[in-house]
Amino acid sequence: METRPKGILIVTIIVFIAALLALIVGITIFVPGTPLDMIWTLKNSFPTGFRSSSIGMIFGYFILILGLILISAVLGLLKGMKWAWWVVLIVFLVNGIGDFISVIFGGGVKGISGVLIVSAFIIYLTRPNVKKYFEENQTK
Repeated sequence: METRPKGILIVTIIVFIAALLALIVGITIFVPGTPLDMIWTLKNSFPTGFRSSSIGMIFGYFILILGLILISAVLGLLKGMKWAWWVVLIVFLVNGIGDFISVIFGGGVKGISGVLIVSAFIIYLTRPNVKKYFEENQTK
């Protein structure tokens, strides 16, 4: 068994933060009136009443499920599980595609920086030593 590459801990921390944010946002949709409602005033690009609409509820469920999947992936990354590597890689790819589409439609610096950051994570996760670590841990 190969030792865990140092960068995996960084990826894991970032995925953990994203999972926590997804869970918090999801919870605020279903439990309004908490101090967490402040999140919706920071940068709210959703229309008024979104949180109580059917689409808002579907979005809330999606975000909660995504948060739970990412929390599971965090645990899997720490254990070197290949499925967790795939989950995180797919999430980064989807995020990168979204950022790239944003750039095409005038996303500017935010979209470009998103593409660059996600690209760096994808390049790191697909490096031979990182892939090898996740492949070797499948025999546990």
